[in-house]
Amino acid sequence: MTSSQKAQIEKAPIEKAGIGHPPTTATAGPTCGPATCGPRGLARRQAILTAARRLFVEKGFGKTTLSDIIAVAGGSRATLYEHFGDKEGLFRAIMEEDNAMILSGLAPAQADERVTPEAGLTAFALHLVKALLNEETTATVRILIAEGDRVPDITEAFFRIGPENAIGRLADYLKRLSDSGDLSIDDPAAAAQAFLGMVTGNLLVRRLILPQSAPAIPDLDRYVRQAVRLFLNGACARVTKAG
Repeated sequence: MTSSQKAQIEKAPIEKAGIGHPPTTATAGPTCGPATCGPRGLARRQAILTAARRLFVEKGFGKTTLSDIIAVAGGSRATLYEHFGDKEGLFRAIMEEDNAMILSGLAPAQADERVTPEAGLTAFALHLVKALLNEETTATVRILIAEGDRVPDITEAFFRIGPENAIGRLADYLKRLSDSGDLSIDDPAAAAQAFLGMVTGNLLVRRLILPQSAPAIPDLDRYVRQAVRLFLNGACARVTKAG
């Protein structure tokens, strides 16, 4: 028996009990094992995520067990561990999924330098506010509000995965616009934070408190376009007059 085989035998009972599995980080993806690679593995992963999201909303994060999730999604505890590590890893994956969906709205402007700052920021801002008003997104935020004190690691992960990541990605885009002379921005990170604040305003808070009061799409469109214009008026490139 080789040393590696002996290590696997010694490790197996621990993993079966759900102890000692590698911690799931905010940036970690699924490991490439038999249960995670390929269409069937990805479908199983999504089924677990969908079941977990539903149960976290219905029962709360603390009261939902891994057995509950497996009963709805199917599969095994070993498969769940292989994909996510543990219940907190599952919730991180849900937040990563939400954040990836939100940031996808910035990708076209980042990929095409021909997109004007107004067009790029408007498209991203509209995508952002619609995503924030989405029922699944607000449900995730409600869970964090309800259980954040009990699971502070999850709350901290939310800010790293969500707002801080969004500020960083938007700051990179604003820096590119400033470096090219399209805008004049001294502190892209501060400008990104200000832009996100202007665009989201009290929309998310209102949606959380009054879930039936989401603004109509035309009103949302006008609100976002006005916020973008105000931001660009403050960040427009300075023109030096010839002496």
